[in-house]
Amino acid sequence: MFVSNLDVLCQLRGLARSDLARAAGVSRQAVSIWFARGRCGRVAVRAEHLIRLCRSLGLRMEDLSSPLPDTEELESSLIWDRLWPSVEQLVAEALDGELRALARLVQVYGLMVSARLFGRKVIDRFQRYKGHIHPIRRAECERVWTILSSPASS
Repeated sequence: MFVSNLDVLCQLRGLARSDLARAAGVSRQAVSIWFARGRCGRVAVRAEHLIRLCRSLGLRMEDLSSPLPDTEELESSLIWDRLWPSVEQLVAEALDGELRALARLVQVYGLMVSARLFGRKVIDRFQRYKGHIHPIRRAECERVWTILSSPASS
């Protein structure tokens, strides 16, 4: 498991290590050991604990067992203008439904990918944040939004 993934998850959801321990069915000390050993990358965790952790937090196993994307690449495409102090902050605001953050994600990744990552709110709030998207990209997204927001696709 990649502890850096857990660390980002804790920041985004406001989880403490004790919350992780409860979710995985281990002691707080075990979670502390994960973080101490995982500074170099991966840490070995018993399968039963990893499965329980993923189920408790609503994650897929791949979410914790695959490395995070290169943050420099994400920063250059998502926060090049420094409107957000970090990619994590941008993602946290998008999860909260903040319109400018949703617009930035749709601008970079498109409506379909953003909706897959952040849920139905990306589509439902499109009319409210579309003004923050570059006009050419907005026109592309409006065509997709028309299809996705039709009653047949719901």
